[in-house]
Amino acid sequence: MEINSDTENDREHEGTEKSIEKMSINVSASDSQHEALFLVLAYLPVYQLVVMSEVCMALREAVSKDVLPWLNIVVQNPLSSRLSDDILIKITSKSDGRLATLALIKCVNITDDALQRVIQNNPFLHKLYLPGCTGLTPEGITIALEILSQQNKTLNTLHINGIYNITKHHFKTLQSHLKPALHDQKKPFLYHQYRNSPVNKEGDRNIDVEICPRCDEVRLVYDCSRATCDKQMRKVRFKADCRGCLICIARCVECGGCVESEEMEQAVCSDVLCTDCWLLLPKCNFCNRPYCNQHSDLQSSPPGDQGSSTSGFVCQVCHAKFITNVVDNDDE
Repeated sequence: MEINSDTENDREHEGTEKSIEKMSINVSASDSQHEALFLVLAYLPVYQLVVMSEVCMALREAVSKDVLPWLNIVVQNPLSSRLSDDILIKITSKSDGRLATLALIKCVNITDDALQRVIQNNPFLHKLYLPGCTGLTPEGITIALEILSQQNKTLNTLHINGIYNITKHHFKTLQSHLKPALHDQKKPFLYHQYRNSPVNKEGDRNIDVEICPRCDEVRLVYDCSRATCDKQMRKVRFKADCRGCLICIARCVECGGCVESEEMEQAVCSDVLCTDCWLLLPKCNFCNRPYCNQHSDLQSSPPGDQGSSTSGFVCQVCHAKFITNVVDNDDE
């Protein structure tokens, strides 16, 4: 039976208002907590919700009994590897059938059966993120979307990068169960932006993967951020030679531009860099190689460093190879 989306939106707003009223009552009962702590619960991923529930009895009651924090469920590290089918079904049931967003980031233990049960019980799901959930199959996800389409075709975002054995037939079938994208013209899909924020809630793509124009496989297909390539793309309507998946075209992790083999530079963390970005990044004092910005926290201070900002850093490889070995030899 098709359910009117406007009626459901009114019901969701009504439920949200009741949830906030309930939170206000809890705040009045606990003078030691600020009201903002309760209002922020709806925006926290599951791990932080669990942590907040241990702060005090009032927060524990708000997390366990209120619907609002469970309308948008995000499970990521460090809970991803611990999430089981039973736990997933239990936490999604807290939304009382009004789950709007389900993001399971690299939750490898989740199966098709659990996903389909969650979909069956939550017919108003808008966003479904399943990147790296290798326990799922394309067939199982297709069945889940068919169930959702039969109830109420509300799903407008699907991320399935990292699911094995997705064929062009699977891709086209899954795409047919999604609401059409709101924008006719797609924004450029850039590697460095997606890498830093794989769950893009504001993107205008309804599905993250597509058919690569070079290898004809279903993968993440990136546009190029370089100005010269961007001009070429506009001339030929997004069919530039540098548009493709990472298997076909190497890309710089810092700027997202395509990298030719003769200008490819290597970071300590094995990520690919273009020459321009490589020159801008600080280098290890020993091997003269940089970390990309995402892995810059792996830098170690050089021996005898007194906190000077100009003393540089030592990478993990050189630290183990030179400094640790020297200390061990001195001890002997």
